[in-house]
Parts: sequence; C-alpha cells; structure tokens
Amino acid sequence: MGLFSFLNFLKADKNQKVEFDPNEYVPSFWEDDYCQIEIVPAENRYFIKKQSQQIDELASKSRTDYGFGETFERGPMPVTTRSKEFRVNFFEKTLTDFKFQKARHIRYNKSEILNCESGKTKAFGFSNFTIFFDTDDEFVKNIWVDIGLIVSVPQLDLIQDTLYTLGEECELVLIDWNTLSLYDLAYKSQIQDYLMWHFK
Repeated sequence: MGLFSFLNFLKADKNQKVEFDPNEYVPSFWEDDYCQIEIVPAENRYFIKKQSQQIDELASKSRTDYGFGETFERGPMPVTTRSKEFRVNFFEKTLTDFKFQKARHIRYNKSEILNCESGKTKAFGFSNFTIFFDTDDEFVKNIWVDIGLIVSVPQLDLIQDTLYTLGEECELVLIDWNTLSLYDLAYKSQIQDYLMWHFK
C-alpha cells in the first residue's frame, strides 16, 4: 500500500479533541515511520533483497554533500500481509500474552490522535518498543515496528520471544529499510543480532 493510500486510510481514525490520562501508554509515529521497519511474509525475501540492492545503488549514485539527489519509491510486496489472513484477534492475544500493553490512542505526526478502539490502526508495546498494525475487517493488513533503546535484559528477552513467536507461527521476516537489513523472525539468533543494535 502506498503512503497516500495510508493517509486516506487514516482519515477516519483522526480525532483532534481527545483527552486521556497522562499516565496512559500512548505510542507515536510520524508519517515517514510508516512501514519503515516492516514485518512481512517470508515469501518476499527475494523481492526485498532486490529492492534493497536497487536502493543501495541509487543512493551511491545520487549522494551529494547535502544528502541524496534522488529518492526511491518502494514497490508493493508481491505477497501482502493481508493475503495471509492473519486474524486481528490472534495478533492481539499473542501480544497481550507477552504482556504488551494495548494502546487506546496513538499520537500521529505529533498533533493528531488516532483512536485504536474505533479505528483501524492498532498498537501494542511499551515506551521504547511498539508493534503497530493496521487492519482490514478482521484481518491484519500491514505490520511495522518502532524501536528505541532497550534498557534491560528482561525487556530484550521479551521482545525477542515475541518476535520469534510471530516469526515461527506466521513465517514472517523483518526488513529495516533504514539500514537495508533483513532478518528472519523464525531464527532467534537473527532477532538477537537486530535487537543488539538497540541494547544499552
């Protein structure tokens, strides 16, 4: 799904006049964060590697003293997450079984509030790690992650076990488009390699 489709997808979720408890877990993401660290079906490995190579080549050619002279628009995954028919209630139960907090609201682009209870975008996690997903009826449509600094071994283990369960049961991989790094979530060693970059 393209970015503009996602922005239209969010319109029904936006609510500017929400008040919530200051102690409430309220994750946030910016427009540019959407599917930037993405969890997708493992069948997309070849496509991801090809796209990563194309991005890397374009970045090398268009690098300037001030950044990059060109941008690359990623194509849609050949095998979409929606096509796998992962049920929302399965994802929610898996995440709450691992003691992830279910968000009632999401801060979007800082000034807007999305309602997770009535809207199509959901979030589970804690202050420095959130799994977001959007939905299409009872199915999960897209999954992405926001990750900060992991501050303890128990937290590292919890995130690793959660991602491994999703990877093993749903055959998912994680692609970090920021670093063009691909990790198979069915292998704990690969998850740990990724998470160690965020561990203090």
